[in-house]
Amino acid sequence: MQETMDYCMKKILVIDDQPEIVNLISNFLENRYEVYPAKTTAIAVSRLNTIKFDLILLDILMPGISGIEFFEYIQTQNWYDKVPVIFVTSESEFKIVLKAVKLGAAGYIKKPIEKKALLEKIKSVIGE
Repeated sequence: MQETMDYCMKKILVIDDQPEIVNLISNFLENRYEVYPAKTTAIAVSRLNTIKFDLILLDILMPGISGIEFFEYIQTQNWYDKVPVIFVTSESEFKIVLKAVKLGAAGYIKKPIEKKALLEKIKSVIGE
């Protein structure tokens, strides 16, 4: 007798204005998670309004509105259901990263992104 499982991949929203970073993350996560890219916060809001995500990977240094400002914004929205956020950043100033964590982020990962470190961080936050 063959067992069948309804397997639903976890959904991850990747918000970064650099297409090469989004492509890199997508390649790292393929076959493990469903990845939804957003190169602007406007696209991210549109996706957050229509899809229930398991995790958000959010760049801190974004044009216009910073990742931290966007995180503060989504926390005030009725549709935001406390989706864990991991900041992905090249930001080296520790006080900015510390602020992100104090605001409730699940953590952060530094650029350049290493596949193993990213996968371990994701697993520690949302599991397999």
